[in-house]
Amino acid sequence: MQIIPTTSEDQIAVKSSVAGTSVLFIMLPYLVKKSDATKTKTKSYLAFPYGVLSMATYLENYSQTPVRIEILDLNLFTAEEIPGAIQSSLENSRPDIVGLSLMFDQSYRYVSGVAGQVKKFNYETLVLMGGAATTTSWDGILHEQESIDALCYSEGETAIRGLVDAKPEDRLAVLRNHPWVTRQSLENKRRPLTIYVENLNDVVNINYDLVDVTAYSMKEAFSPFASYRNEEDVRQFFIVTSRGCPFKCVFCAEPSLHGATMRYIDVDVIIDHVEFLIEKYGLNVLTFYDDQLLLHTERAKELFRRLAPFNIRVEAPNGVTLAYIDDEMAYLMKQAGFDTIPLAIESGSDFVLNKVIKKPLKVKKVKPVVELLQRNGIFVQAFFVIGLPGEMDEHRRETLDLIQDADVDWSGFSLATPIRGSELYTICKEKGYIEADLGIGDIMINEYIIHAPEIGLDAVRIPRQAYLMNLEVNFVNNRQMRIGNYETAVRCFDEVIERYDNHAFAHYYLAEALEKLGGRENDVKRNREIFWDLVETDDTWRDYSREFGLIEPRLAVEA
Repeated sequence: MQIIPTTSEDQIAVKSSVAGTSVLFIMLPYLVKKSDATKTKTKSYLAFPYGVLSMATYLENYSQTPVRIEILDLNLFTAEEIPGAIQSSLENSRPDIVGLSLMFDQSYRYVSGVAGQVKKFNYETLVLMGGAATTTSWDGILHEQESIDALCYSEGETAIRGLVDAKPEDRLAVLRNHPWVTRQSLENKRRPLTIYVENLNDVVNINYDLVDVTAYSMKEAFSPFASYRNEEDVRQFFIVTSRGCPFKCVFCAEPSLHGATMRYIDVDVIIDHVEFLIEKYGLNVLTFYDDQLLLHTERAKELFRRLAPFNIRVEAPNGVTLAYIDDEMAYLMKQAGFDTIPLAIESGSDFVLNKVIKKPLKVKKVKPVVELLQRNGIFVQAFFVIGLPGEMDEHRRETLDLIQDADVDWSGFSLATPIRGSELYTICKEKGYIEADLGIGDIMINEYIIHAPEIGLDAVRIPRQAYLMNLEVNFVNNRQMRIGNYETAVRCFDEVIERYDNHAFAHYYLAEALEKLGGRENDVKRNREIFWDLVETDDTWRDYSREFGLIEPRLAVEA
């Protein structure tokens, strides 16, 4: 097997000639297969290892001692290839320090094998681990992972630089300080503190030459105007221009990751970086992964003004807070390159928003923002969370009413997940809504594990309700179909089929939209045949189709 090098040959030659600390970053696998169409959603695309790239670039730019860096992304290999890929990187880099990136709980099952292989290669290698899932489970991992020497709590750039700059014999002493977690600190019951990057301008200029940029994509940002299938030369990069979040939504762990205080990269620095990405890599799609892109409204507006001349497509798949969108903001976002805006609404019930989620948003604010975005030619998505303790059937009905009243173009429904580090996790643990012995790595996003039938929550009922809501608003009562915008409707259903080719409702309504447009009779017939094949062979699709009366006419004819 040939392993794709993570740096160019010129870089390898230069770095190999410099004595210094060798650091190997390993991105643990997180990819899963495309989820079944009747599930909510899954992480099935390969994204740049942005956090690892940020730390690696920071080391290159600011380390006081020579450092040689390699990044090994295990998502680029099959399960059978992973041990060989690790062995090849270990032999190539002979690392003094290996950093494992654990961003998602589903990656945890790989930790023992990967860390164990590193220690077997060289027991003296310092094996560290960081990432979002590490931070939220910091107090339990070291009890289970004997090959891990220390964990990094929250942000890692400053921490890893301090470790690399220390003399080898002093590194264990460095690990006794924040933000590191060691077995000794656990014995002493010391809670770790984050060491923040003081100036985020220092971390924006990511060195993408450390990875193979052609191997990555960002296809999960839903939009009927995305060009993933129509353009083979999409060159997409993403950027995080701020850290922190002042809000305390019950289901979110962000404050434990980057703090409640907002920190920002200067607009001038962002624009310089975008210009660099365009000139060097031909960037034509820019994806913002900020949690609060619009909170500093004047900064956001200036940023969008400055992006407009580049004539690129812009995305914000994490969603934005609608409270900060006025007429000017909507106009500037469209000019900057947004054709789709996801709004993080979470619920159509004021009770759920204010008393359950603790989100400072009033439902009456939603419709005016949706209208002004649509007036500016922007396709409006809305994100909702279903199945929170305290949410009742009538509240979910209010959510459906809001979607219809505000005339939202597309809605995404996520199942409430009590991730570690969130208030929801604490509530579910204390009230016995989740299993007491739930281990690290057992909590998967969008697998509903809350069990509280006494308040109407169980693992069968809530996912079914959430999916029925999805089918009702996105397919049966699809806005583009209602207003006669059949071209955009076709794009929407095509986007769904691109992700889930066995989505019966997408095939059914694609056929309906194509028929309204006229022509393409073969495509209409083919999609209807696929729908019927799925309904006749899949009990779940037959159940959902009967729920909305899609199959009764044919069944009546056949009878």
